[in-house]
Amino acid sequence: MKFLYILVTTIILASCSNQSATEATDAQQVLSDSTGVTYNVDLATSGLTWTGSSLSGSHNGTLMLSEGSLIVKNNTIASGSFTVDMTSIKDLDLTDAEKNGYLVGHLNDTDFFNTKVFPTGKFEMTSVEALENDSLGNTHQISGNLTLKGISKNISFPAKVEMTETEVKATGSVVLDRLQWGITYSSLTAFPSLKAKLKDKAINDNFTVGINLTAKK
Repeated sequence: MKFLYILVTTIILASCSNQSATEATDAQQVLSDSTGVTYNVDLATSGLTWTGSSLSGSHNGTLMLSEGSLIVKNNTIASGSFTVDMTSIKDLDLTDAEKNGYLVGHLNDTDFFNTKVFPTGKFEMTSVEALENDSLGNTHQISGNLTLKGISKNISFPAKVEMTETEVKATGSVVLDRLQWGITYSSLTAFPSLKAKLKDKAINDNFTVGINLTAKK
C-alpha cells in the first residue's frame, strides 16, 4: 500500500510539472567502490513511474526493476545501480482494455522503446552529493548514466535518501528529453514539417520519471 501511495503521489506531481528536461551529457565514469555494505534492491517495493504527454492530454504508468544494489560506506551511498525491465511497462490511466493494450504495445514497439531488441534499461551512479536546506526535502543530488535503447547519457536529479541499519530508501523524479535516447516519434522538434499533420497529436519531447528505491541488507 505504501508503494502504491508513492507511485500515485509521484504521478500527480509529475503531471503538474512544467519543468525543463535535465541536461543529458555524455556518459561518465561509474562509481566503483565495493568496500562498503551491500543493500540489494527490494524488487517488490521498488520501481519507476512515468508520465508522457501530447498537446491534447497525457498518460502515466509504471515500470518494474529486475535487479539492483546500493553500496553504503561511511553512512552514505558510495555506489549503486539498477536494471529496468522495459517489457514491464504499464499504463495506469486508460480503463478501456483495447486502448490500453494499443498504447502499451506501441510503447514496446520500434517507435518508442523497441523492447524486443532492448528489453532492459540501466542506471549506474556516477556521483552522490549531499544537499543542504533543500526546500523540497531532498537530501542528495544523484548523477548517473542512464542507458535506454543502447544509448548511455549522464543525468542528475535531487532525491530524498533515508537510511537505517538495515534499509536504504531513495525517492526522486527527473524530467528527461526522449530525443537524447533516439525516441523521435511524433516530435515537432525532430519533424517540424509535420506540425500541420499532427496538430494536437504531437507528443512532447519531455517526459517525467519517478524513481522509488528500497534496498535492504
